[in-house]
This record gives sequence, structure tokens and C-alpha cells, in this order.
Amino acid sequence: MIGLSKELGSLIRACEAAAQTHIDSARRAHTEFQRSFHERRATEALERALKYRQELQHLSHHE
Repeated sequence: MIGLSKELGSLIRACEAAAQTHIDSARRAHTEFQRSFHERRATEALERALKYRQELQHLSHHE
């Protein structure tokens, strides 16, 4: 279980980092298409991070 918890934590951090990268890219975007693309990718990454965070919380309640 500890290994799974560490892996989920790592996935959460990776998703949050990816989201931040996309947010930064959206701010520097030159076109509406680029901006919306990066905003959508940031949202998807944050949703994945939330999913992993919920899995981690569920896991910690069943230890």
C-alpha cells in the first residue's frame, strides 16, 4: 500500500506540474486556438490530479 500511495502522490504532482505548464502556455498564447487548447489541457490535468487525490484518500481510509 505504501508503494501505491507514493505512486499516486507522484502522479498528482506530475499532473499539477503539467497543468501549471499549460496555464503558463495559455497566458503566452498568440491565438485563441492556442489559448483554448492549453486551457483545456490544464483542466484535464487538474481533473486527473483530483481523481488520483480521491484514490489516495480512499486508499488511506482503508488501511
